[in-house]
Amino acid sequence: MKNKFILSIFVMSLFPHNGKSATTTQLQSVLQKYGVPMISDCGTKNEAHYNGSAPECQEWGMYYDKPNRRCDVCPIGTATDSKTDTACKTIVCPNGNVGTIINDGKCPAGYILQQITGGSCPVGSVLTKM
Repeated sequence: MKNKFILSIFVMSLFPHNGKSATTTQLQSVLQKYGVPMISDCGTKNEAHYNGSAPECQEWGMYYDKPNRRCDVCPIGTATDSKTDTACKTIVCPNGNVGTIINDGKCPAGYILQQITGGSCPVGSVLTKM
């Protein structure tokens, strides 16, 4: 109840006191901007946390889905560059390198897996033969 009261005061302070109410669109925009989660996402990894400038996901490989005010996992073959991204990018490896999607946690014999944290294979993050 205390959080709802504080949120109400916060939202009311964002709009001028000209006798008019905020529209649903205005309220939705404020909730999205500050990453206020849906009740069902509170306390889960899908809950975004406002970092002072943008909603931020708790884990790498997740993006902030603004319309739904939640963090979602990027589809296989895509990634994010930061925890504040609002979309996933297709992973594109540099010429001469090949990416292999590993979704069972097991690498092919003789290979090791290193994290790819963005839409391209950063230096030092390639599938390498041991």
